[in-house]
Amino acid sequence: MQNLTVAEGAPEWIHLLPTGTFTGVDGRGPFVAGDLQVIIANSIKPGRKLPIDINHSTDLLATKGHDAPAVGWIVDMEVRESGIWGKVEWNERGQVAITGREYGYLSPAIMATQKKPHRIAAIARASLTNEPNLTLTSLHSAHHDNGDPAMEEELREALGLSNEADSAAIVSAVKAIATEKSTHSATLARICEAAGAAKDTGVDTLVTMLQSRSTKDDAGKVTELENTVLSLQSQLSTLTNDTAKKNAETAIDGAINDGKIVPALRDRFISRHMKDPADVEAEIKLMPSIHSSTLRNYKPAEGGEASLSHDDQKIVELMGLDSTKFAETSKTLKKEAL
Repeated sequence: MQNLTVAEGAPEWIHLLPTGTFTGVDGRGPFVAGDLQVIIANSIKPGRKLPIDINHSTDLLATKGHDAPAVGWIVDMEVRESGIWGKVEWNERGQVAITGREYGYLSPAIMATQKKPHRIAAIARASLTNEPNLTLTSLHSAHHDNGDPAMEEELREALGLSNEADSAAIVSAVKAIATEKSTHSATLARICEAAGAAKDTGVDTLVTMLQSRSTKDDAGKVTELENTVLSLQSQLSTLTNDTAKKNAETAIDGAINDGKIVPALRDRFISRHMKDPADVEAEIKLMPSIHSSTLRNYKPAEGGEASLSHDDQKIVELMGLDSTKFAETSKTLKKEAL
């Protein structure tokens, strides 16, 4: 496990309480952390912050008249998959205690019911310790997540995602890039092999190598290799575009079947989806369905022959329908309505 160095400072967020049912190393328990949001609401009030001392000095020494100074203050809490985490404002003594590796763990002081299982009602404070009773994330662990919303925003922008993209969408986009990179690396390795170069040869070095083969004997081979490079790049580009187009067609055709997009706009939406699928799909979700309307009160144009009124023609153009068939159907609907 990678650890924090002194230069990196104390973590801004610390692990205060695990989730579910657990027992202390000393055998106390079982403790039950039920509704974590309720525990947070009971623990930290607006305008208040909870102290972090050393080895529970507030409970063990302060009651006897001894000093129990805080080395930091918990100013906020949030629920994560691993339990409750607290945001800390460390003072100089707290910074030194952690970055100097004097203390490596955290121990919370909790309020719980006396009857077993002990249901936790609130977190009163916490302490730096080297003998933790609960299994919590170490203060020197690299897994401290500051939950920085700005970082997620930067990732969305870098990945070309919409502002509505959640963490799962960000992870999915990163995985897609990793897959594409793996495919590109495999393609480049094949080119290097064909050129007689090491598999880890960089693109610039490979291009220079190919360009330097200017003798008559190598002229044909260079041309062949250059053609191979162009062909593989074209195949990769085609594969990427085909996949994007296939996904776009599936999404847009589904929206057309749902009555959210008229057929006349199919190509335009497919083109937009290929460039920014997340944005287009988010837009489609907000669109009403034309299936929600009805033609029960619709009256087709008067006349013996199947013809279209001005309003009929607007409907045909909007929905991309065959005008003759629509006129015939409209006439049939009128007869049935009689």
